This record gives sequence, structure tokens and C-alpha cells, in this order.
Amino acid sequence: MGTLVLIALGIVFWPLIVTAPDVRDPIVLAPIPEAPLVDRTPISTPKSYQADVEAQLPNAPTVPEAEQVAADDNTFIDDSASIQFDVPPAAEAVAAASSEAKAHDTGLIDDEGLAQFWVLQVATLASKARATEVVSNLKDQGYKAFYRPFKRGDETLFRVQIGPNAEQERLQRFRPQIDKALGVESEILRYTQ
Repeated sequence: MGTLVLIALGIVFWPLIVTAPDVRDPIVLAPIPEAPLVDRTPISTPKSYQADVEAQLPNAPTVPEAEQVAADDNTFIDDSASIQFDVPPAAEAVAAASSEAKAHDTGLIDDEGLAQFWVLQVATLASKARATEVVSNLKDQGYKAFYRPFKRGDETLFRVQIGPNAEQERLQRFRPQIDKALGVESEILRYTQ
């Protein structure tokens, strides 16, 4: 048995011992090729269709500057003035339509083809904290109120508005109660973003 194992090992390892190793061709390193030429001419900007489309869009709605300034002046509440929040709830104010309120049939779409929405500007304040307080109290009464900051000269003021609403008449209905409660002359303006 031992002889058979030795013969098998000899058969397996004999070629390794007796045969000469393979001589392969030596590795020759070629010189580094030159860097490829890259075209560095500026690439033209891709065509944008935004300018073409914007030229065809209607102009965004705006409130005329004089009308907005008048609304800001009429609704300005000085920081030292106290504000009485005896504003009636929104549901009651709309239900109690004043005899002065008349329907303003302006239609929902303007001449430019854009939807018309309206806001009631109820206050212009110099303090963000007071604007937040007025908005909070109006929301507590069920009104959709918000404020927007804007710059006048070097100071930042805050417009408190109710809306937007597609029905100008609805804003007109509770406008007298808001004016009386806050002591302002609120203005109905077109809603712009």
C-alpha cells in the first residue's frame, strides 16, 4: 500500500521536478501615450422654452399703487392705539348683511383670463407681534385672516387681510362690522400673490 502511495505521488510531482520552467517573454513597458486633445470651445446654453412661454402668459394681477397706498393709510393702526376685538363671528357677520351692501358683479375671470379673488384689508400695523395678534383674534372668530409684510421706505409694515374670496359681495357684507370693531376704514382689494 505504501509503495502505491509513493508511486502515485511520484507520478504527480515528477513533471514538476524534471521539466524546465516555462520562460515567458519579458514584459516591456511602452512609453506613456500623449494626452488626448480635448475640445475646449464653450458649449452653447441649451434652448429654454421658458422665455417663449412667459411672453405668451398674461400679466399677473396687481393692485394699483395709489389704491394700495390709500388702503394702507385707511387701515393703519398706530402701535399706541388699543384694539378692541369685539368682532362678530364670521357666520353672524355674513348672515347680517347690511342694507348698504350691494352686489358687485365683477365676474370670476378678468380681461386677461385670470381668476379674480378679493381680500378685505382690515389693518396695517408696524409690529409683527400686533399683526399676529389681530390675525389670531380674527381666526378665533372664524375669519380666514392672514398678514403680509411689505416695505414702505425703510420700515417694514404688516397688512392684515381677510380672504381671499371669489365673492366680493361676501366681503362687503361683514365689512361694516369689521370697520366698527377695529375703528378703521377697511378696503376691498384684488388678491395678488
